[in-house]
Order: sequence, then structure tokens, then C-alpha cells
Amino acid sequence: MPTAPRKDSHTMRTWLSVDSPVGPLTLVASVEGLSHVYFRTEEPDLSEATKATHITNVEFAHDCQNEDTALTVLSSASRQLAEYFAGSRKSFELLLDVPTPPLTFRSRAQHALRSIPYGTHWTYTQLAQAAGSAGAVRAAGSACATNPLPIVVPCHRVVRADGHSGAYRGGPDIKTFLLEHEQRHIREHTSGNR
Repeated sequence: MPTAPRKDSHTMRTWLSVDSPVGPLTLVASVEGLSHVYFRTEEPDLSEATKATHITNVEFAHDCQNEDTALTVLSSASRQLAEYFAGSRKSFELLLDVPTPPLTFRSRAQHALRSIPYGTHWTYTQLAQAAGSAGAVRAAGSACATNPLPIVVPCHRVVRADGHSGAYRGGPDIKTFLLEHEQRHIREHTSGNR
């Protein structure tokens, strides 16, 4: 069950902590969209959050018909993550607070991550090619490592050329879980259509 969102009036960021099969996730949104997803092992950058006000009505955040876009985004992100982990959602339809258009190699690579289909994977070389610089394999790895929106922007779908999963911000166990989770739901969907 999500905890109540908190709002910071100085940075106009709102955050919400939600439970998931990979542990608690901290979601951060602005009026532009979802800006960060943090794993439990990470220290969220909520430097101004000490001045946050506590919103006590959690249901308000989930049934938000209010003009507060950040709350609406957090509500949608919470619901869509729950659907993803239940196996009923294959992609996310959320406003994202990311650079547009993607100008740097890193932002182009992070944008290209959204093209990797559910239940499949690319190598770091394929990601570098999709971002416009086939030789920038290490930079592609760095783009994955600094992806501010893991799970939603699926950097977990990028693996090493030898087939091993490679590093992941949330840790190798979470990356393996996410890859296996998607494969399991693809198999279940395929076997259910026979």
C-alpha cells in the first residue's frame, strides 16, 4: 500500500513511496511528469523535502481529479507499476519529466531504452547503435546506470553481449527478477492463447 505523498513547494516535486515485489520504490514527480524512480538501496535526492508538507488523504492521491499534475502523475505511476508487477501491463503510459528532444548521447540512449519490447533484451552495443554511436558501448552502459526512471524506462532489458545480465542500479537480483518476470508473463500469455 502506498504511503502518503509529500510535496516540496520550493522544487515543486512530489514524492510517493510504494511497495513492490522488488521492495519499496520512491516515485518523484514534478508538474512536467515522473522524474525519478528510486530503489530501497538508494538515497532519494529529496534535499528540499525537509520542508515538505504531509498530505494525509492517500485516497486523494489515488483518485486525483485535482489540477495538481504531479499528484496525478504519481497516482498513475503507482497504478501502472502495480499492473506491471501483476503481469497485465507491458508498457507505461506516463508523462515523463525528461529532456526533449534528447540532445546528448546519454539522453538519446535513455530515450532509445523505451523502444525495447517487453520480454526481450538488447545488448549494450545495440543500445549504442540505437542512440547513434555504435562504438559508444561504455557510454551506453553509463546511460543505463544513470537512467532516472528504472522499470518505467526499461534499462533492465539491456544485457551484456555474452548474455549475462550485467550491472543494475537496483542490484543484480532485481534485474534478474525483472527479466524473469517479463519472460514468465510472456510464456503464460503464449500458452494461454493456444
